[in-house]
Amino acid sequence: MSNKLALVVDDSRMARYVLSKMLTEQGIDVDSVESGEEALGYLCGKKPSMIFMDHTMPGMDGFQCLRAIKNDPQTANIPIIMYTSKEGEVYESQARALGAVDIIPKTLKPLMLTKVLERQNLLPNQAGVEYYQNAVGQAANDVVIVDAYSDQAYEPEPPAALSEAKKHASATEEEHPELEVLEQRIEQLTSQLSGINKSGNSFEGRFSRLQYLGLALCVVFIAWLLLNNNQLSQKMTTLETDRRSLQESLDQQSQQNVSVKSQLEKEIQGQASLTNVYNKRFYESIEWALNEAGDFEWNYKPFNDKLATTLTQLAENLDSVGFVGKVDVRSHLGRFCLQTKGNGEPALPEPGQTLNNCEITQLSPSMIDSVGTEQTPTFERFLAAFESEYGEGIDLELSTEGDRQPIVRYPSEDSSMDAERWNKFASRNQRIEVSITPY
Repeated sequence: MSNKLALVVDDSRMARYVLSKMLTEQGIDVDSVESGEEALGYLCGKKPSMIFMDHTMPGMDGFQCLRAIKNDPQTANIPIIMYTSKEGEVYESQARALGAVDIIPKTLKPLMLTKVLERQNLLPNQAGVEYYQNAVGQAANDVVIVDAYSDQAYEPEPPAALSEAKKHASATEEEHPELEVLEQRIEQLTSQLSGINKSGNSFEGRFSRLQYLGLALCVVFIAWLLLNNNQLSQKMTTLETDRRSLQESLDQQSQQNVSVKSQLEKEIQGQASLTNVYNKRFYESIEWALNEAGDFEWNYKPFNDKLATTLTQLAENLDSVGFVGKVDVRSHLGRFCLQTKGNGEPALPEPGQTLNNCEITQLSPSMIDSVGTEQTPTFERFLAAFESEYGEGIDLELSTEGDRQPIVRYPSEDSSMDAERWNKFASRNQRIEVSITPY
């Protein structure tokens, strides 16, 4: 037995949702439209079991739509229930005069809806139950045992199928009162069959009685099938209602999960942004400390033993906090004013001498890379160990700016300027610069 179908016509989304939910809980399928014009278009392709009509809607109102439906022979027999906030005897009389079978308020409760549907015979399986009850009673009452032979008694034993039907009716009579009527009729049939008398042993008399007995058994069996089918339909309706309720719960839980997931993602992103800010400040403080102590002597190689020790400690600290990224180490060379000793070795001038007594060093482009990236043997060994231990997480890159981009601006080159003062500027430009970049 197919489910009943209801059409809800209302321009309010909330009103459509509330009524559709209550109808669905009754086991009724629901379609909905927003206006009278859409309802008329819908009825061109489908014929619902019932229509719930709002009164006040944009365009065609409820009464106009009701009149159009009732004037169409194809849809005139569809029960229409006004679903409106309007009330009063005058309005109800107008609605019924136009063809509405009932009126329900917008403040509808589930129990009130059930009573209206029951009153209009619109509940699922309601019509089926009444049909089965009437069919069973009519079929049983139509069976009359006619005894054409009254001289000799014939008491046939009720067959196994008849006994089984009686047992089934007795077991379920509390759930279905109509079965009690059926059981009484079965007993009457059995009693009439037992009281039949035959006047002879003719073949025709026996055959006639067997025909009536077979007819009685057929009626009982058909009634039993109809009642079982009704029980099955009710169980299917209950299961469908439970399934829909479970699906609604699952959908609601899914929406809650999506909301919680979205909130957690926002919190994680916010925490990650805050962590990035803290990490950036942390790395900047390390860079500042290293660069403040990054100077080296004029006659030292840029990548020397002291720098190897510093970078070893830096790598250990970064690895302990799970750092993954790049460490850039750049050398800057100072332009010192130097004198040449008697043995040919360069040296800083004595105090009190001027730039006129020394020569300011200036590297050619071809010499900058070789001088700016010179390494001590200890530093070379450090590089090999670093690559082996930290190469997968920390990339170490060495480079030089030479003397092309001084960190501190030099004063004007005046031959009378004190050489010691000039070399102080050169010392401030003779240093290692470290930058840390996480991936």
